[in-house]
Amino acid sequence: MKKLRICMSICFFLLLLLPIITLNRKENVVSEIDNRTLTNNPFSPAYEPENGEFDLTEGIESYLEDRIGFRDDMIYGYTVLNDSLFHEMVHPTYMYGRDGYIFSKMGMNISFESYHIVFADMVKQIQDYCTERNVPFLFVFEPEKAALLTGKLGAGINYNDDWVAQFEQALDERGVHYIDNFDVLQAKLDTGETVFNKQYNAGHWNDLGAFYGVNHMLETMKRDYPGVHVNEKNEFDIQQKLNTTLPVSKFPIHEYEPIFYNHAQLVDKTEAYDAEVRRDENYGYFEYVANEERLKEGAPRTLVFQGSYMNAMGYKFMENSLGEYIAVHDYQNVIDFDYYYNIFKPDYVVFEAAQYVISNTYFDYAKMIEMDLNPVPESFGALPVEERGMSEISMEAAEGEKLVTVTVKGLPEETGYVWLTSAGEVFDFQKKKDEEDPGKMEYEITLEKDKYRLDSLEVECVNKEKTKITIYK
Repeated sequence: MKKLRICMSICFFLLLLLPIITLNRKENVVSEIDNRTLTNNPFSPAYEPENGEFDLTEGIESYLEDRIGFRDDMIYGYTVLNDSLFHEMVHPTYMYGRDGYIFSKMGMNISFESYHIVFADMVKQIQDYCTERNVPFLFVFEPEKAALLTGKLGAGINYNDDWVAQFEQALDERGVHYIDNFDVLQAKLDTGETVFNKQYNAGHWNDLGAFYGVNHMLETMKRDYPGVHVNEKNEFDIQQKLNTTLPVSKFPIHEYEPIFYNHAQLVDKTEAYDAEVRRDENYGYFEYVANEERLKEGAPRTLVFQGSYMNAMGYKFMENSLGEYIAVHDYQNVIDFDYYYNIFKPDYVVFEAAQYVISNTYFDYAKMIEMDLNPVPESFGALPVEERGMSEISMEAAEGEKLVTVTVKGLPEETGYVWLTSAGEVFDFQKKKDEEDPGKMEYEITLEKDKYRLDSLEVECVNKEKTKITIYK
């Protein structure tokens, strides 16, 4: 009997120690169950405090809570048990609505504020940049699932998105060319079509919703560019896929969703450019394909800044419709708009964003305020022109396989905007601090290698007072 008690005690203590022994010590681990990076060891260089201030006690507590052995299994078991016994969704990412609907977990309601004004100003600045270069522009606003299915939210949820109407009023006041896919999707819901899944993908439309939403986008584009092709359902192989768990979660479900398979013959150029086209380290989605059939029909080369609605579903309908489809994850990257424009020189520009991403997390407030895109040189009219030799400035070119990045130093302090002319084509330099001498400015531009002609280069600049143009050649 004494030996049995000793064995039981040992087993008990082993059970207590097992979660500590099996502690997950790997750095920068992303949890499948709640789709976030787990807290790193507070003694490691990888640790980043939540509020920016180091607190050892807080760091250790958070680390142990996140990294304790069998954490995901315990959360999963607890979630399934609550669902089975009480029909309650206890999950860090999801929540139940009415009638078995599942939504992304909600925070506080958003209020219209200065941030949205700055965002609208950024969209207008991008549109003006395109308009000056005779390139059509369209901003696309995607409603979130909760906005269309408010009646299916759970009891006690006080959902309010009045800020959307105020935001769109700000767009209207600025003359922004935009569409909101709310009415299109609502009309389909009213006729009984499932454009959002009941459970699977709590935060996005499904392929059917993407089909209608993207077609609304394409129909609008077609008014400015007749060569745009609008999709038809018979151009796709439509099948039903069974989902047995929620995305980025082991939570069990049993729900079918429509999947559209695209049969378009595409030339994939993504890999050739991927390594050289810079993007934010957290939002790196990039795709570049050509559709030869659509090119022959006159469909445009289109640069699309897009979020998860398009990255996950909508992309296939753009591939089927456009001559060339160049997709860049819009979060943070679109603030670097002229960088991408100068590389790809598109026929059409689209900026797409979902309702829930218009926040500082995805589009940095300070960077949007600082955004200052080049006007076209012609906008300065007949200013006095001074010609100088190229030897008076420093120009360096870093060549890759597809792209070349040109850096110019030594321009006068009073320099405002700067342009590069190569073989008669104009490109826009971006201003940045000189890494070697932070007190000075340098100017940088990236373009395709075959457009960089050493025998025909000119650097043109206008001073900050906009009273004089200087050309270096």
